[in-house]
Formats: sequence, C-alpha cells, structure tokens
Amino acid sequence: MSNDPRSFNNPDRLTLTADDMPGVGQALVTLTHELYVLIDRIAALEAVLKRHGLNVSEEIEAFKPDAEQQQKLNERGRALVARVTNALAGKLDPLP
Repeated sequence: MSNDPRSFNNPDRLTLTADDMPGVGQALVTLTHELYVLIDRIAALEAVLKRHGLNVSEEIEAFKPDAEQQQKLNERGRALVARVTNALAGKLDPLP
C-alpha cells in the first residue's frame, strides 16, 4: 500500500478479472431480482390505491420519512449494498 492517499486509484491488479465474473454475474442477478420485487410491489400498491380512488403521486414525490422510517430505509439500503458487494467479492449467497 502506498503512502499516496490517491493510491486506491491505481490498484495492484485489474479492478475486475476473469475470476471476478461469477461474482459480477451474481451481483447482476441480485440487483435484477431486487428491482423486480420493487417494481412488482409498487405496481400492486398503485393498483390498490387507484381501486380506492386515492391519487398519491404528488404526495409520494414530496414525501420526507421520519427518523424511524429513515432508519429502516437505511438498513434496507445497507443490506442490499452488502448483498451486491458480497457477490462481487465472490461470497455468493442464495436469493431470498
């Protein structure tokens, strides 16, 4: 490791090698799965709200979570990032 604080810009190896590809593939599958779940749940929520005559689009755009909600969002975000970075590191875990 260099004393130069910018040394991380010049790693000792290629950032991604052929050995990393299984992890990259798993990360892509993980992200795709999470995105699919999110899209599916949002579509279901929008349909239920529409069925009940509720137009919440503007409120959703302006929504500011309270501290408890923000903590939950942060935890979910960290969990997703951990799953993706673990997959990139070759620590493959099955999809939930």
